[in-house]
Amino acid sequence: MARATARIAAMQMIYEYYAGGEGGDDTLRMVYDELREENQRAVAADDPGLDDRAWIEKTFQGVLQCREELDRRIREVSRNWSLERMASVDRTILRLAVWEILHEKDVPGAVVISEAVEMANQYSDEGSGRFINGILGTILRAEQAEKA
Repeated sequence: MARATARIAAMQMIYEYYAGGEGGDDTLRMVYDELREENQRAVAADDPGLDDRAWIEKTFQGVLQCREELDRRIREVSRNWSLERMASVDRTILRLAVWEILHEKDVPGAVVISEAVEMANQYSDEGSGRFINGILGTILRAEQAEKA
């Protein structure tokens, strides 16, 4: 559960950063406070812990540093949809998930996709989950084929 919550926090920090904010500790505290208030997840008063903070920071920095690569991979498979045409939340979720697929080898790609779809269903428009599932599935299959 902690990784799923950390993933939401990372997504919201990345979203805020690309919307012109800093995506820093204030955002992290706000996200966890909101998750506690919503009571949708078991979020302890001392969350995020050190491991979650380290993962969130690594992921946040990884997405920012690899943005060109992530966007290129998304563009290659998103037929008839430019990145600029995608909803900001969808674009953020895709960047985060593609970064995980390419750089986080300890998490199975299917889990990354499932979590991304869940975030899209919770934070984006109707139909975004299917859209994100299709793009990420294609990227994952291509990545697996490259390694086979």
